[in-house]
Amino acid sequence: MKKIKSLAALGLGALATFLTSPFVAKAAEEAAEAESKGEVLSRALLNTVMSIAIVFAALILIAWIISLFKYINKFEQKLAAKKAAKNAPAEVTAAPAPAIEMVEEEELSDDLELVAVITAAIHAYEEAQGNDIPADALVVRSIRKVNKNKWQNA
Repeated sequence: MKKIKSLAALGLGALATFLTSPFVAKAAEEAAEAESKGEVLSRALLNTVMSIAIVFAALILIAWIISLFKYINKFEQKLAAKKAAKNAPAEVTAAPAPAIEMVEEEELSDDLELVAVITAAIHAYEEAQGNDIPADALVVRSIRKVNKNKWQNA
């Protein structure tokens, strides 16, 4: 660690000596005097244009790389398919017939338990509001399914 510090100090000392030498200063003055303002401005303009061109080239490259991301998923799916085909057994088995799903439609208006729960909820709500309604006075006549979109907007 001491060697690295001593080498760094030596390098910085040499650089400082070189930059502060009268020959470097004189050469810089002569170079500044030799160039006219037009030459300085043209060089500055060239540096600006080149810098902007490099930045836009880098941005275009980044945009192109990002546009290639959509192919990553397709590539992974192809690799997974190849791997599955490679690991799949050589035997071909008959696929079982798809099972027929039995869908039972429930008649909600005949469900007495649901009617009792709804009636109890309405009774509890009315009592909380201060309305004294006897439990026998509430009658549930029908139960309809409500469109969920309307409830989501509430």
